[in-house]
Amino acid sequence: MKLRRAAQGGLWLLAAAVLAPACGPRQPKDLNDIVPTFSANRTQIPLKSAIEATYTWECGPAMKKLAEDQRVFVHFVDKEGTLLFTDDHLPTPPASTWEPGKKYSYSRTIFVPSYSYVGPVTVRLGLAGVSGGRKPRVALKGQDAGLREYVVGKVEFLHETKNIYVVQKDGWHDAETDPSNPGAERVWTKKEAMVSFQNPKKDVLIYLEANTSYKSFPKPPVLTLSIGKSGVVIPIADSDVFLKKVRFRAADLGDGEWVDLHLNMSDSFCPKNLGFNTDPRELGLMVSHLFVIEESLVGTLPADAVLTAAPLPVVSTKAPASRGAAGKAPAAVAKPKPTPKPKAH
Repeated sequence: MKLRRAAQGGLWLLAAAVLAPACGPRQPKDLNDIVPTFSANRTQIPLKSAIEATYTWECGPAMKKLAEDQRVFVHFVDKEGTLLFTDDHLPTPPASTWEPGKKYSYSRTIFVPSYSYVGPVTVRLGLAGVSGGRKPRVALKGQDAGLREYVVGKVEFLHETKNIYVVQKDGWHDAETDPSNPGAERVWTKKEAMVSFQNPKKDVLIYLEANTSYKSFPKPPVLTLSIGKSGVVIPIADSDVFLKKVRFRAADLGDGEWVDLHLNMSDSFCPKNLGFNTDPRELGLMVSHLFVIEESLVGTLPADAVLTAAPLPVVSTKAPASRGAAGKAPAAVAKPKPTPKPKAH
């Protein structure tokens, strides 16, 4: 009996030794020596706010060169694993140029949409060829959540009431859906528009993501963003969406409980008058996001990433003197000569 038990024990140990590698986590044969990481300037993020995200790709010495460029897919999922939103993008520099033993890092601004969900959020990402098709995703080093989608970070979503409250005042049209992103809204302004926000009595950064129909203006449009007598002048060079981050000092905000922020375009247009469609509205700027935050909560940004408000030139409202058609002052009118009195005979 003892001998049989020993033999049985030996067979069990042998079977365990054979099965152990199969039961542990398997490393894919085509694993690439690339470690992705994600970080954000805030780990507690109110809904409808902006965050500065940094993506890093550490290429180890055994990294195999990627034959084609890759698209980064980024998924923000809730505690149940349900996808909330994405930040898919092309990495900088292109993945096909990455080399073994080097690290690549870049930052992106992400606008968090509005949801009914608040709580823990997991960030997952991966690499997929830009050419599409059935090519497999790149096998990376990290915690694979399945389908070569790697867990790279965790944040927490808070209620949007944690943001500085911003309200639209004059000069805004109704919100409309972005055709390229049905889950996002955008709003047209008139030539002049205004929003008000609660005054934190501290330096703030204003994030403005917008664009306009460049071809609809007779000359290149210019946007002036101002509070009181301070602001910035932003030339608009095309119809592409742009993102500006503008610093206003606490002194610019004044002592009131509310601050008025003006968005003034140098001109406006009417699509119907230009023959584009039947839209009769006066249009100036298409705003995708307008977000205000205390600068101390943002962290350090590159100096060239932020515009600082400064005193704006005073525009004279005095009417100019009347001038002739050729741009010259009108000639003086000669006074009539007095009629001479008749001489006495």
